[in-house]
Amino acid sequence: MEKQRLKIEDARPHFFKINYGEDIKQHLRIPRDFMKHLPQEIPNRATLTGPSGSHWRVGVKKDANGTYLQKGWKEFMKENNMGGNEFLTFRYDGNMLFYAKIFNPSGVKREAPPVFGNSREKKGRGRPGKRQVGSPDLHKLQLHGSEEGPGQSSGIGKTAIVSASQSPHFMAGMTKSTAGRPFLLHVPQSFCDAAHFPPSKRKVVLRDSDGKAWDVICLYDKRGHRLSGGWGSFARYHNLKLGDVCKFELVSTDEMQVHVL
Repeated sequence: MEKQRLKIEDARPHFFKINYGEDIKQHLRIPRDFMKHLPQEIPNRATLTGPSGSHWRVGVKKDANGTYLQKGWKEFMKENNMGGNEFLTFRYDGNMLFYAKIFNPSGVKREAPPVFGNSREKKGRGRPGKRQVGSPDLHKLQLHGSEEGPGQSSGIGKTAIVSASQSPHFMAGMTKSTAGRPFLLHVPQSFCDAAHFPPSKRKVVLRDSDGKAWDVICLYDKRGHRLSGGWGSFARYHNLKLGDVCKFELVSTDEMQVHVL
């Protein structure tokens, strides 16, 4: 299992930066050659996960000189106590989710204590405010694997498995087809295996942080499991947009708790 996890991690795209100069204090420029791994239509937000497992929502800006992680980047630097000449690596987990590792000038990976991210609660009509990404019950999450949803080119996108000792769970970033029509969300196969989902169509219950429940159809075909009928109602109620992230946690055989991050 550990070898399989490492193989998946090594296969994902990475880039690095050195904390040197004034530019990196203001924003992080994504290398041009790395842009082929990102969506053609770049969302205006991304999620950074630091060494502690805490999350930061950062703004994405694109201009003639390149694509940058900007608003929120200074907070990421400050709250991770970044010093001069430190070395950062960024692993891309799909759907604008980045996992950062920090190395001291000596070349030794830094093990940071838990810190809390810069998420701001968002509120929309007919929906509760989103949880803060850095809240105590969520800040320990660490992305350890990702699975590409079948038909990624059609916008179904990627989901990221969260490896932990608790109930099986995964994180999914919203794409055009998950936050909008046709409202399809790919469920990772490794999650389905851990949750003992049968290779057939079934009904599941999605429950949000306020206890409100939705009956959702989970389809199954050669492309795997996907949330379909009923998922659109959940997404519209919570005003999910491109780039938003949800955590799905199995709480019983046919029920998942959903946290909108």
